[in-house]
Amino acid sequence: MHHSDTEYNLKYLVITVSSSRRMENDISGKIMGDLIKDNYSRSIVKDDEVQILNELFYNYSKYDVFIYIGGTGVSRLDQTSLSIRKICDKEINGFGELFRSRSGGIFPYISDASLFIYRGKIIFTLPGSEQAQKIAFGIIREMVNHLFHEANKE
Repeated sequence: MHHSDTEYNLKYLVITVSSSRRMENDISGKIMGDLIKDNYSRSIVKDDEVQILNELFYNYSKYDVFIYIGGTGVSRLDQTSLSIRKICDKEINGFGELFRSRSGGIFPYISDASLFIYRGKIIFTLPGSEQAQKIAFGIIREMVNHLFHEANKE
């Protein structure tokens, strides 16, 4: 069996980054959770570097995959990818390229969909649109077990 065929029982934390969304109106976070189906939790943090990183640090030992939704655009308020980039061990550019190619149109190219590795944890940063969740999860589902294996092998 090839290591990419291994199914890990990964635990996901879906983190919506927004100053206005709450659990009851966080449609994109709900969509991602529904796509993951099992072994996930959701949270919401403000678009603030300290809150974004604290959510990762506080939950580091509880989850394997962190999916940040929102805060990836060009606004001065968008801090998600910028914050994760400061602490990550590696950034894997191919994820963003693949996401943009599957999304179509020009708007995905002005948003920062990214994949990072931080101390064996897998971190995705995604645009906040509802459609982005479906496209991203299709890619995540294809690669997450292989990513986990590679990021944690000795």
